[in-house]
Amino acid sequence: MGAIFLLAIWAAIYPTLLACVTVILLLPRPERLLLGFWLGAMAMSVTCGLIVVFALGGSSGATTTTRHSISPIAEITLGAILLLLALVFFSGRNARYNARVERRHEKKAAKPPSKMMQLLRRGTPRTTFVIGALVIGTPGVTYLTAMDLLARQHLSTLAAVLVLLAWNLIMLLLLEVPIIFYAVAPGGTASAVASFKDWLTRDEGRITYWCALIAGVALLAIGVVHLAS
Repeated sequence: MGAIFLLAIWAAIYPTLLACVTVILLLPRPERLLLGFWLGAMAMSVTCGLIVVFALGGSSGATTTTRHSISPIAEITLGAILLLLALVFFSGRNARYNARVERRHEKKAAKPPSKMMQLLRRGTPRTTFVIGALVIGTPGVTYLTAMDLLARQHLSTLAAVLVLLAWNLIMLLLLEVPIIFYAVAPGGTASAVASFKDWLTRDEGRITYWCALIAGVALLAIGVVHLAS
């Protein structure tokens, strides 16, 4: 069961989800757009999970092939590389990277945004619902692997549904945290989002460090779990 929730944590740092949340936070009235995005992603993801776990019995054939497409040794190796990269950033030896970031920002400024980002920027809650369902809710490698593991647990129907819901809630934490804060403390959250925008433009190197650190630890943990299974 622990491996299932490790996969949920890994899915929660999905780069596309992070990019979508970041873009939405930069838009006017982001709380409505975030809620639409979350509802679409949750509806599609839970529906697909129920089909995989109960109707297809975990679709073991497909997910077994998927699970072993990346070996545990490769996962551990990649995790170690990411941790090494994080240590490089932590040591402050990233001046060249910062220069490349500045050049990349200049190139990005001259390029039009992707179609998905354009839709997000001029979207409504209905638009973000559809994008969330299609982009985030559609099952990927990690999701199918986790659902296959869940189907093999032989839990009761209620317990399996609760685990499935918990898995999806963890996966969508990047959406749920700002939604909750907007509901509880809208004024303070708006100020925090403004600070977040400044942080994104000021500390991209530090952001890369933390992303590399988290991804490296997660990959090492998943690789060790796969080796032990």
